[in-house]
Amino acid sequence: MSRRGLSLLEVVFTASLLAVVLMVLMNVIPTAMLSVRKSEHRVLAQTVAQAVVDECRAAPFSRLVSNQSVNTSTAGPLGDMLRRCKQVGTDHVVFEPRLVLSTVPGTTVPRDSLCQVDVTVSWKYRDDTYSVERRLRLSSLPR
Repeated sequence: MSRRGLSLLEVVFTASLLAVVLMVLMNVIPTAMLSVRKSEHRVLAQTVAQAVVDECRAAPFSRLVSNQSVNTSTAGPLGDMLRRCKQVGTDHVVFEPRLVLSTVPGTTVPRDSLCQVDVTVSWKYRDDTYSVERRLRLSSLPR
């Protein structure tokens, strides 16, 4: 005599196994999505920082020499540049660039011919603040 179909025990075991697998998957997916979102934010912040660095390279050196800290609320050409580079992500996260211009410590080059540019892009996501930094040294000396 051959049996057709499944016993109650087999059905219960299969349903339990399926429930455990689904619970594990449902816990992994949000964590993976959060990780992907944080990676997207970091890539966009690095893009903003690179845009600021490129703008500084293209700017006249005389504009970059003085020791100052510049953000998007600063008036003048450097503040305008940062406002152009500022970005808002797809999930309404604001990537705020900040620029610090200083002399290069410990060099023998004249102060008015070498400048250090520190770019920091910060953003807030889920009550945490993140940032990306870039450093660039520019010289007005001919090569």
